[in-house]
Amino acid sequence: MLDVVASVGPGMPDEVRDLLARQTASRGHAGLSESRLRALDAAARDDGDLVAASARRADDGALLGWAQVDGGGGGRVPTLEVVALGSTGQEDGPLLGRLADAALAASGRPDGSPVRWWVTHAGADDDARARTRGFRVERDLLQLRCALPLPGREGRAAHPPVTTRAFRVGDDEEGWLAQNNRAFADHPEQGHWDLPTLREREHEPWFDADGFRVLEADGRIAGSCWTKVHAGESPLGEIYVIGVDPDFHGRGWGRALTEAGFDWLAAAGLTDGMLYVDAANAPAVSLYRSLGLTTHHVDRAYLRGSVDG
Repeated sequence: MLDVVASVGPGMPDEVRDLLARQTASRGHAGLSESRLRALDAAARDDGDLVAASARRADDGALLGWAQVDGGGGGRVPTLEVVALGSTGQEDGPLLGRLADAALAASGRPDGSPVRWWVTHAGADDDARARTRGFRVERDLLQLRCALPLPGREGRAAHPPVTTRAFRVGDDEEGWLAQNNRAFADHPEQGHWDLPTLREREHEPWFDADGFRVLEADGRIAGSCWTKVHAGESPLGEIYVIGVDPDFHGRGWGRALTEAGFDWLAAAGLTDGMLYVDAANAPAVSLYRSLGLTTHHVDRAYLRGSVDG
């Protein structure tokens, strides 16, 4: 049974997270991004812009699929993500396509207006599904992984050592936002953060100010490496956000901060590390590969219509 979701009730986020847990058990990944879950939580609080479609099992009403389009306010491109499981618990491609169609139709976006579709662990079937609906590949986001601690640094290009400190909640927000937004001025997701966005992350259960490493220079935050630990049976340490203010480029601090972040995670007992990087960012990809990171999977953004910038 497939329905358009006109309003998100307070229990819907829990139902969707249960669906994602079942998908994770089946395929090893959840299928919806952190950003979509944040938008879903906001909609459940009547504080968000979201349209959705759901599919339920006929006999007991259990959620089998979910598609949502959100984020169209403030001139941003609306974003679609979809997850669908069949009765066997495996991904259901036809249902996924029907959910996508229903959510796109409910969004009221006219043909030619921009919509972005993110797919985790994208493959040829996803490419074909998107293409038949008028989408083209826009970006690839690589998840790179490595063993921790990083292997010895002998033979690597020399760089100046850096000293980092823990992020100071209540003091560092404005300075870090300035550094982050300058470092990611042209980035569609990470650029243009504001204080509420940062505060929201500070209240996440995984937030650890000690693992949010800050590099100071000339009396301001020049760079940072923010780490995140994904708990579970096989804990994974992530470099969540890493950046250097453009005023301080060319000093080798990108490499130094990457090493500092992974060193921090290794000291915390993590044996596996990861980060995400845009496949088109050739210098960053080259840096990370030189540190021993390899591609684990690709998340892909498809675009319908056109956007400026």
